[in-house]
Amino acid sequence: MREHGQKHKLGQHFLADRAIAQRIAEASGAAPGVTIVEIGPGKGALTGPLLDTGANVTALELDQELYGYLVKTFRGRERFHLLRANALKFDYTTLPSPFHVASNLPYSVATPIIKTLINHKERVASMTLMTQAEVAHRLCASAGEKGYGSLSVFVGYHCHTEYLFDVPPSAFRPRPKVDSAVIRLVPRKAPPVRIENEEGFFSLVQTSFVHRRKKIKNNLSKLFDSPETLLKALDAAGVAPSLRAEDITMEQFAGIYKGMGNK
Repeated sequence: MREHGQKHKLGQHFLADRAIAQRIAEASGAAPGVTIVEIGPGKGALTGPLLDTGANVTALELDQELYGYLVKTFRGRERFHLLRANALKFDYTTLPSPFHVASNLPYSVATPIIKTLINHKERVASMTLMTQAEVAHRLCASAGEKGYGSLSVFVGYHCHTEYLFDVPPSAFRPRPKVDSAVIRLVPRKAPPVRIENEEGFFSLVQTSFVHRRKKIKNNLSKLFDSPETLLKALDAAGVAPSLRAEDITMEQFAGIYKGMGNK
């Protein structure tokens, strides 16, 4: 029978370092009486330390073989609820709230899962997540930093972000070819900029990063009625036309968007 650790179809590499698992559990907010949602528990390396804190753990595992493994491994453990479920389609309104999320996210679907959780941010107290290090930097980056892009703006609009620590490939079985990192996302009570039409705002942000090496005036030219209107909006937002999107703050993007006549 094939070992669980040799399974790659979901983009999962299984955490095998107990010290790292303990650090994630300690950072997750897990404590007696707290509800923790663990996405993709895999072979349960993080599940055990989470349960040891006294937290109530609901684990979502999509893979049938791993689900069976977890049933046997944690049979009889109190405060453990295992569901065979797809984290991208799961109805999070069925869980007690607020809940904390702790996960070694499958690399292939990390960003979609984070966006799904943000869609339920009113119910989420925090997210302590392990991803590829490159993705972690993108999620937490500010203007002018490496990795800053439309995803950085989106996540920063909805959450306070914190880069916690790096995790080497040696912490996993099988070993991934990339470094990993643990981050914490805490949903904001209110976004840092006031925007009524969030969909329109994020569309402008995405357009700004379509050609990263182009100047902002070139990337946004098709969104404005005339070059003069665009230059006026950039000036009002304090953005030089020669800047690239990677150097523009969220607040400045909001200013540009409002310069289009939006609120």
